[in-house]
Amino acid sequence: MAEGDNGVEEKTEGYILVRSASPVLASATNKLSTWVSIKMESGWKPHANPQIFHDGEKFYLIQAMIK
Repeated sequence: MAEGDNGVEEKTEGYILVRSASPVLASATNKLSTWVSIKMESGWKPHANPQIFHDGEKFYLIQAMIK
């Protein structure tokens, strides 16, 4: 594993989940898109379709990625 900018170890291969949350679906979608694009630049690939969950207050979007 490699150390990320925030001092947390970041996986260099395997399986990760990229998540976003917002009370507005469009905002959660934009955040997830940004994070997925950042991960794709470092070699990660989306795995399957993103998942959406709404708890009545926030939308949660989750994208599995593999490398």
